Amino acid sequence: MSENIVYGQPPVYPLEDGTGGEQLYRYIKKYAKISGCIALTNAHTKEDVLFSDLLDLTCKTAESLKNFGITTNSTIAICSENSLQYFIPVIGALYIGAATVAVNDRYIERELINSLDISKPTLLFCSKQTLSIIQRVQQTLGYIKKIIVLDSKDNIASVQCLDDFITDNCNKNFDSNCFKPNSFNRNDQAALILNSSGTTGLPKGVVLTHKNLVVRFNHCKDPIFGNQINPGTAILTVIPFHHGFGMFTTLGYFTCGFRIVLMHTFEERLFLQSLQDYKVESTLLVPTLMTFFAKSPLVEKYHLPHLQEIASGGAPLPKKIGDAVSQRFKLKKARQGYGLTETTSAILITPEGEEVSGSTGKVVPFFAAKVVDTVTGKILGPNEVGELYFKGDMIMKGYCNNSKATNETIDKDGWLRSGDLGYYNEDKHFFIVDRLKSVIKYKGYQVAPAEIEGILLTHPDIIDAGVTGIPDNDSGELPAACVVIRPGHRVTEESIINYVSSQVSFTKRLRGGVRLLDEIPKGCTGKIDRNALKQILQKPKSKL
Repeated sequence: MSENIVYGQPPVYPLEDGTGGEQLYRYIKKYAKISGCIALTNAHTKEDVLFSDLLDLTCKTAESLKNFGITTNSTIAICSENSLQYFIPVIGALYIGAATVAVNDRYIERELINSLDISKPTLLFCSKQTLSIIQRVQQTLGYIKKIIVLDSKDNIASVQCLDDFITDNCNKNFDSNCFKPNSFNRNDQAALILNSSGTTGLPKGVVLTHKNLVVRFNHCKDPIFGNQINPGTAILTVIPFHHGFGMFTTLGYFTCGFRIVLMHTFEERLFLQSLQDYKVESTLLVPTLMTFFAKSPLVEKYHLPHLQEIASGGAPLPKKIGDAVSQRFKLKKARQGYGLTETTSAILITPEGEEVSGSTGKVVPFFAAKVVDTVTGKILGPNEVGELYFKGDMIMKGYCNNSKATNETIDKDGWLRSGDLGYYNEDKHFFIVDRLKSVIKYKGYQVAPAEIEGILLTHPDIIDAGVTGIPDNDSGELPAACVVIRPGHRVTEESIINYVSSQVSFTKRLRGGVRLLDEIPKGCTGKIDRNALKQILQKPKSKL
């Protein structure tokens, strides 16, 4: 019934004019005029980047990209850990309308090739840390014409640093105050392409538009669902920038004039010290770290009167953990949000002052949600569990060069299937119950079972395999596998774990273990029965 569709409340502010790049330029220029206004701080090195520096560098990079030949039809890529320089090419590309592919800096060579092959970028920005693997990847992928190192002041062998790229491609008399970002149709123009496993299957490239981006900016400035705007407010984040959660929260912070204190690696003492030293008012954590702080004895050793909120995202947060963290940090409640890469950012957010324990929040402005019975397709009412569907102005344009997967995820009326089971109560607060989709969430990272199964099936002694996630208090889920060994062959569980580990990044390793079976449980259509797998993998091993 249509009365069971839940709509977000009207926005506090109307959508602003312009593309995502035009809006970023306006705001960064505004804060650049405030003397000493800091945009970014590296918590590890204590280095700062002022908004005035950010304006100059992003404009010069945009101009250099244009002069190099990058257009609104071009795609660039970035592969780097969190750094002060990470967003310079991202914002520069947004200014001119080129799409940026953000790839995981911890991917191994095979994974990088698979990811980049989706969109085929011509120019790739990397860090000193990822340079060697990117150079190897370039030898395989002929469409990558140039590599640029972001965090070096000097060229590294034949690879240009960012400063040298700007010197070669930007007039020395260039004035960032006279720069003008390109104008184009924000509804259709791709802004970013991020990795996602979608509801099922192998990684896909999620195409997000400038319209998606400007709606996110609107949410950032919303005092109910976003932040009270006070330039200079310190925000601490350790969320990877290549991840949708880290990408869109950080881009939004630039429009608010916040001081973004970043970490590229989580260090407990440094995290707490940074909260204290920079008088941080808000910080972002994934549930894994929330679990850590719920138990850490170090919390009481730091004086944190400025901390107003801890926001959790990336995966569901158990109610007990959220309550424990709130108590430890003397907060009313940990604030939750729920979103997918395919929805740009959070589309369920806890409104200011409406914290409900265990809830992921309410529907944000410009969005609608419904709960659908997975068997009948009926739209359900309050307190009835079904699959969550969403519709609104941050829904992705589609999967890059994959119309089949797009059509399977977004229906003809524009509703996006989340693959998640949930419900809402009488006050329209939503609760996530379970996932329909098979994707595993390990510490907030998506792990596609099909990808691991494909690797297992390349093993000469394995004839069938099934992968799923098993619950874990610290990590959310652990990837685990059941395998069928070729008759007459002997393979140990440890050797199978090592076989997979040698071909994947650290988030995809079979930390949940391996079980040897006579056959993989499957339904009548031949699909793997992952619920049966979970039950098998969670049972204690029989003693011989």
